[in-house]
Amino acid sequence: MSSLLTVKQVAELLATKPSTIYAWSEQKQIPCYKLNGSLRFWEQELWDWIAACKKGSELVTIKEGRRPRKGER
Repeated sequence: MSSLLTVKQVAELLATKPSTIYAWSEQKQIPCYKLNGSLRFWEQELWDWIAACKKGSELVTIKEGRRPRKGER
């Protein structure tokens, strides 16, 4: 069974900053859920998403890891 991961765990797994994970979630670039005000990620959905992001895939394109500016939301 898949487990729920925190932003910190996902950032460590993807070797990126937690702020990048928050930006991707705001841009709906990464599958996530908001539970009691905190972002959570199903491990299996994350692995599926990673597989879909492989080079040459047309399914997902990751934007730069920045928060959207006002007016971009």
